[in-house]
This record gives sequence, structure tokens and C-alpha cells, in this order.
Amino acid sequence: MMNFTLLAGLWLGILQIQGQELPFQFSVSNQDGRPVFVLQNAEERIECPDVTVKGDSLFINLPLYHSEFRLKAGNGTMEGVWINYGRQQAAIIPFRAKKDVDHRFKHTRIPGTAERLQGKWETWFASGSPDSSLAIGLFRSFGEKALAGTFLTESGDHRYLEGILDGDSLKLSVFDGSHAWLYLARLEGDLLQGIFYSGNHYQAPFRAQRNDSIGLRNPEKITYADSSISFRLPDTDSNLVSLTDVQYRNRVCVIQIMGTWCPNCMDETVFLDSIYRARREEGLEIIGLAFERNSDFASTTARINKTVQHLHVSYPVLLGGVARKGEVEKVLPALKGFFSYPTTLILDRRKNVVKVHTGFSGPATGAAWEEYRKEFNKTLDRLLR
Repeated sequence: MMNFTLLAGLWLGILQIQGQELPFQFSVSNQDGRPVFVLQNAEERIECPDVTVKGDSLFINLPLYHSEFRLKAGNGTMEGVWINYGRQQAAIIPFRAKKDVDHRFKHTRIPGTAERLQGKWETWFASGSPDSSLAIGLFRSFGEKALAGTFLTESGDHRYLEGILDGDSLKLSVFDGSHAWLYLARLEGDLLQGIFYSGNHYQAPFRAQRNDSIGLRNPEKITYADSSISFRLPDTDSNLVSLTDVQYRNRVCVIQIMGTWCPNCMDETVFLDSIYRARREEGLEIIGLAFERNSDFASTTARINKTVQHLHVSYPVLLGGVARKGEVEKVLPALKGFFSYPTTLILDRRKNVVKVHTGFSGPATGAAWEEYRKEFNKTLDRLLR
């Protein structure tokens, strides 16, 4: 039987992607005789208690996303694979880990300082290609020698990135069970140039230049509704739910278009649930419409129920359909210009659409997150009077 005491501590994990090493840290603790893994990305902590032990083998199911580790544990080491079932074809990525390593990236030069990266960075991923997209890079100090940051986009953010400035080399990574992202770039004055790696399936060059006046489109002007919203969709018990149901009459309603595969949606779900618990007595209702990666009812409801249970979601999440182009518009034909998951609609007590918000600026974005929370509550203050 495995000695769990030998596993306890801080570990450095390495995913092998596209000829590169993607590092991240995790801790292992023993709870009631079983190991619990906790993924670490800057301030974020993701607890992974679903661990099966067979001899010297570990099977770790990630709590939110459809992925798992299959590992062999040795003397201060682990080796195996991370399998991401969330893609059309399961991605199998080699993995190894070493115990008692207190850094994510090792400095090989004189450590750089976060001051060199202060401000906003106008960032273009895959510039000049059909996949070209604009983002805003935001960076800050994290600990004594590390950096944290994210890239803010119109569909959301890149969540909690952590790394270092090693001389003039910027190194950032994130692993949360869905994202396996690595950013390697060179800093020359006010210019960053590098490569973004996503798992073992995608990479793109990126170029960033300091620009404190850069902005994205207004998230409330990208998607809109040209008439009232209506739907009649099943919950995970096959009960049909509609805005005309008695429990939604004369209630302010927030409709969340999301998917359990979408990390920004999961961040938004945590936020919306906190709002729902705090303001339901004032007349607020929230309904999630989940658009999932496949159409199989059993597997889809299982994924939704697992997410609801893990995040302790107290509002209903319905089956919207399959997450593919044009599907949201079929379910909600009044919605025009649908752009991304998540998209959130706020309806007044008469079910008129007051706002449609594209994307979600999560906690990793700092000021953008605070501004979003403030504006969201300000809108509810007006509607719930």
C-alpha cells in the first residue's frame, strides 16, 4: 500500500507539449488517509480530492473539466500522462513531477522586475493570420521573484498566469485541468515578442507593445436582443423550464449562456451564485443555459451535475444544446451577434432585456474584475428596487 506521508509536500509538475516543458506547482496533503492534490496558479487553488490509489498508481480526476492524470509514484517522483477528454479526440500528454521544488520556472539569469512590465500591453496573437486576435496584457509582482498576470480579451481572460522575468525572457504558464498554456517571450524595451503554446494541438506567435490607452470593444455592445427572450428547456431531470413559469413571474432574471468546459464560465458561475444567494430575497432569479461538447443526454447531464455539485451552485442549470456555431441562435433566436461563452443577459421584472454582456473579466484581471462587479450590482440595484 502506498505511503501517503511520502507524497505530502510541494511538487513541480511538468507537461511535455510541442517540444516544450510546461511547469506548474501543486501540493499534496493527506486527509483521512487519502491524498488530496491542490493545483496552484498564482493566487488560485484548485482542490482535487477525487484520487484513486491502486498499488503505486494514482488516478486523479480533475474536479471541473473532463480530464485526469494516470500516474506512477516513486521516491519523490511521479510519472505518467494527463488525458484531456474535453477535445474531440482525447489528448494524451506526458507528465512527470518532482517533490520539494519551490519554483515554477528556474532563473538562469539575473531576475527581472515587474516594474519593467507595468501598464497595459496591446497584444496580438497570431497577428496577420485569419486567427488574429487582440488582447490586453496585464502583469504584476507575485512573491519575491515571480510574476503573475493575464491577458484580457473580449471573450474573457486567460485566467491566472504565473511565471518569471528571467533577464529579458518572459516565461508564464497555467494549468487548471482545462488550460495547459505556456507563454515564452523576449522583452526588448517596450516590445514583447514570443510564442503561445496551447496543449499539444496549437501554437501561435504573439507580439505585445506597451499601450496604456488600449481598450477592447464595449462588452455590452457586441451582442444584443432585438425582441423578448423565451425558451423552454430541460433541466438534468428532464423537467422543462420556461421564463413563463410561476416562480419567475415579476422577478428580475439573469440568463447565463455557458458551458461546463469553459473556464471563464466557471469563474462567472462562482460569481453569479454568490450574487444569487445574496439577492434572491430581493426578487432575483438566475438560470444557466449549458451548451455542451456533445448531444448525449446522459453524459451531458452527468457533467452538469458534477459541476453544480462541485461549485455548490444554487440556481438551476438547463441543457441548452451543443456548443457549436449557430446553436445558441437556434435556441434564442432573438439574440443577435452571439460572440462567445459566457454571455449574460439581464432581464427586468417584465422580462425586457436590459443588458447583454459578452465575456467575463474574472478575478485574475484585477481592476477589470472590480469594475465588472460594481457595474453588475449597480444594474441589479436599479432593477430590484
